[in-house]
Amino acid sequence: MPFQFPAEFQKTIAKTTAKVYKSKLNKLASEGWDTIDKLRTNPTGVIWTLDKLIGSRESDKDRHKYRIFLSAIFWVVPGLKDKKNGYYMFWQKVIPHKVNGTDNQWVKRKQFQAAE
Repeated sequence: MPFQFPAEFQKTIAKTTAKVYKSKLNKLASEGWDTIDKLRTNPTGVIWTLDKLIGSRESDKDRHKYRIFLSAIFWVVPGLKDKKNGYYMFWQKVIPHKVNGTDNQWVKRKQFQAAE
């Protein structure tokens, strides 16, 4: 069963990005997370499902996979801007170790801006 998408989304994104996000949401729908309400009300269950689908949080490649799924969830579920929700807390746990394509350590935005 495909994901039940809303008539309007939180923000407009590129068509290719929307295609990727929709495929990730349909993957979650195949695991039983097929509505916005299900995603909104049970972040712990969704994260458990992501653990089952992806398998590991250790490599930056796997962390990137988690962040794509989470970005899709943030795109489709309204009201997840609050930093106290389970998805935001999990987003902080899957920050990459290094900046993609470099040996530089990943730093948070405030640290990066302070270094400029």
